[in-house]
Amino acid sequence: MNCLLSPNSTIITGAAAWQFAASFAEDIECTSTYLRPDPGGALIPWLYAIFLLLFHLPACIIRALRWESGQYLALSLALLSVVLCIQSYTSTHLAPANILVWMPLTLMLDVGAMLQMVVLIIEKYDGRPGGGIRTLGGAIKNFFTPRGEIPDDGIALAGPPGPVVQGGAVAHPGLQDPAAQVLTHAIVCLAASALFLTLVILQAYGLYAAAHGLGEANISHLTAKWCSPSFRDFAIAIRTGNCDTFYIADSSSNGIGCIELPAQQQLHWLTSTVAVLAVSLVIQAIDMVLIRFARGRTCRGADMQRPWFTMVAGVLTLVILITFGIFNAARLPAGSSDPLVLSNRPRYDDPDNLGGAEVWLSTVSLDPAAPRLARAHIQTASGSWASPPSDPREIPQA
Repeated sequence: MNCLLSPNSTIITGAAAWQFAASFAEDIECTSTYLRPDPGGALIPWLYAIFLLLFHLPACIIRALRWESGQYLALSLALLSVVLCIQSYTSTHLAPANILVWMPLTLMLDVGAMLQMVVLIIEKYDGRPGGGIRTLGGAIKNFFTPRGEIPDDGIALAGPPGPVVQGGAVAHPGLQDPAAQVLTHAIVCLAASALFLTLVILQAYGLYAAAHGLGEANISHLTAKWCSPSFRDFAIAIRTGNCDTFYIADSSSNGIGCIELPAQQQLHWLTSTVAVLAVSLVIQAIDMVLIRFARGRTCRGADMQRPWFTMVAGVLTLVILITFGIFNAARLPAGSSDPLVLSNRPRYDDPDNLGGAEVWLSTVSLDPAAPRLARAHIQTASGSWASPPSDPREIPQA
């Protein structure tokens, strides 16, 4: 530490720098500790992002080769994404400081999957009288209609072999899809449509919230809490190697102490969220056109009627999140330093004899080689509450 403090410098109200001069007399090593973000201030855990990638990557391959085989997997992943996104929105209230929790950057994978299922299932029945939408809608309608009241809408129900009348014409039963299969496809298409609309609404709402957060007047002063067991009990403030002082505040969860650092990471991800979501909506529109009008077309053997842009962009987004998660786990947050100087309150105070008060000053060395693990060297001595030293050089520097 190269901070040369004046003896009369105020650490906190009622505590000046000179009162900590004697606390460097001893050097006692204590157990290691850590520095972590307060709830709401952490990026998606990279291990969780890897699990998402391990599920989504095979799903993308299946959708590209045999999309019928991956319908239920795609529906399950989309439903999971909707539930997690809504939960993150409601728990954080879309606060800019919590952007790392609620940014909906990976939803494009599920949007593309639902879009593909809806379009291809409808196209599967386009050859029916009235088109695919009417056929699928009729199957659902017939399911809720008593058998004796089912209208003649061209939907063949399961029954004994024989000719089936379709709008006045006789069709061979071998050319008909079983009614149960039509109904299953209709239900899957309806669920995919609902999830598709929900996902797009969540994306649009997240884009609006991120843009609104960037437009706030005090966004440049945004802060994020970082907590450590060292910042509790009698801790009052820390001083960094840049001579910045941060006061100790309570954590929102575990009762340990926290400091508020500039939220540079949150500001960067707010900007990234606006950009990525805007691009996501554009490439989703491109994929919608591609799936709708590229029927039967191939490119180097690959079927073009697939949401290629959202699949590639979604997987790339997960890889970026994993990379940033691993990188951030091995680095200290912006605004902190190695080491830190921690100032503590007296553990007891005799009002009749201030000279008997004890003051602890701790130097917490945050080791970058061990991600957010710290070894604290506690220097303790009886504090002198008499007069301040005349020469600031008499105050040892950590």
